[in-house]
Amino acid sequence: MYPWAYWPLIALALTAAGAGLLTDRASLQTPGGHARRSGGPGLIGALTVVAVVVALQLVPMPLTALRALNPNAIGLLQRLDPAFVFNPRAHALSVWPADTAIALVLFVSFAALLLGTVRLMAVAGAGLLVEMLIVSGVVLALIGIVQKPLYTGKIYGFWITQQGGSPFGPFVNRNHFAGWMLMVFPIALGYLFAGLARGMRGVRPGLRNRFLWLSSPDANKLAMAAMGIGVMALALVLTMSRSGIGALALSLAITGWFALRRLPGRPRKVMAGGYLVLLAALLVGWVGVETLVARFSQPDWSEFNGRRSAWSDATAVFGRHWLTGTGLNTYQVVNVFYQPAGRENFTSAAHNDYVQLAAEGGLLLILPVAACMLLLTREVRRRFAEDGESSAYWLRAGAVTGLLAIALQETVEFSLQIPGNAALFAVVCAIAIHKPPARSAAR
Repeated sequence: MYPWAYWPLIALALTAAGAGLLTDRASLQTPGGHARRSGGPGLIGALTVVAVVVALQLVPMPLTALRALNPNAIGLLQRLDPAFVFNPRAHALSVWPADTAIALVLFVSFAALLLGTVRLMAVAGAGLLVEMLIVSGVVLALIGIVQKPLYTGKIYGFWITQQGGSPFGPFVNRNHFAGWMLMVFPIALGYLFAGLARGMRGVRPGLRNRFLWLSSPDANKLAMAAMGIGVMALALVLTMSRSGIGALALSLAITGWFALRRLPGRPRKVMAGGYLVLLAALLVGWVGVETLVARFSQPDWSEFNGRRSAWSDATAVFGRHWLTGTGLNTYQVVNVFYQPAGRENFTSAAHNDYVQLAAEGGLLLILPVAACMLLLTREVRRRFAEDGESSAYWLRAGAVTGLLAIALQETVEFSLQIPGNAALFAVVCAIAIHKPPARSAAR
């Protein structure tokens, strides 16, 4: 909504990426002298192919070639630019190249951020980064919680949004606030369970010894993390975002599965399971069962609260431009002409990023993006196999849970079209595939 905000974010992302990618190579050596990779070569190659494909959407080509690759593009260009009718000329595959160029710059900066963050964590580990994400999440949650009862139409008390919306915290759309929290909340849970698994290793058996451990500095640190997690979860539920609450429930279930499967010893599993159940009960009790039931009873589920028509529109756009798409980040322009007449409101997003990506990129972009997803999954599985019982396992489990949660929300929302959320997504992907530092590098 505010294009001027893209560029500082891009600059910061590239600066952070550079800090990681330019890390001293000597710090990336394993004890055996082998270099530690900053990401699988296959994933790096797939990200590069995606960037190249988007760049190809910006290359002007003769009308004969354009008509052969995307026959419906000519008619759309004539409607977008009446001068094109009288003066046909070479044009890019993207029907609105300026917006596609912005998307390309954002993608390249966030892909670099992902790779730079992976490399930096190979030296410094993921612990400090995760702690700062938790602190940021708590601050963001408190802003949203405090602002909710005091909201007078101004974000932060002074910022008036250009197009209305349903703000929560600093986000113009409460669903997008929920999307941000969905990525950080599970990582915070992973951090908590990593501390729980590590902190009780030296505790002798017996109830008294366990109670004494609860007064230790490590236990106090975990208690603060547990409270911060509660604050973030409460803020997410207070958004009343149905997609956010549903994905939050999924996060709790997946995290509980990880805890029951990998936490050593029955006491730890009982503590973890009890905390998750207590957290869920407190959230429901605070908001109220009646309020939640009423919220989920409001929409017309046969139409998914109006989203079904948006999905149908985007599917129709894909059908018209199935090979090359209309150009990344052009749906809000294209749907001005393609949305059926008679609708009360204009839909600038498909409310399903998978369908919208297909409409904007066609098979040309779908295939390399699918390759990225498969290669990311392969890298995660490899790292899980290497983790053993280390703390990195729990941080990775939290990151994977966050990715699954936002993947679920993206079926009905478009949170990752918000550049701030996309930057966080890159960092969460980095945590999911990072390699912990070698012992020599850690020292």
